[in-house]
Amino acid sequence: MIFIVGGAFQGKGAFAEKYFKGKEIVMHYEEAVREELLAGKDPLAEAESFLAGHRDAVIISAEVGYGLVPIDAFERKYREAVGRVNCYLAGEAEQFYRVICGEGERLK
Repeated sequence: MIFIVGGAFQGKGAFAEKYFKGKEIVMHYEEAVREELLAGKDPLAEAESFLAGHRDAVIISAEVGYGLVPIDAFERKYREAVGRVNCYLAGEAEQFYRVICGEGERLK
């Protein structure tokens, strides 16, 4: 699996499409984490299950922990869950990139 992370609107999708043509691209994985939390599921367990069936995919997730700490309890829980899931995906990835202003830096 290839994992791409970066801030909002930093060109993660365009980077993936340019360099990983023909691969399944899973955009906005952070939104899957939100939906799983709202459904009462464990996002980390769901990521493990998802990854089992998508080992050849390019998974893209936004970084959500660099801003202000949200006042809302759910939003804090969401922020933490995305961070933990992103750490898991980065650890499992064969290749891991961070994209800033459309330019990707390979970290792994």
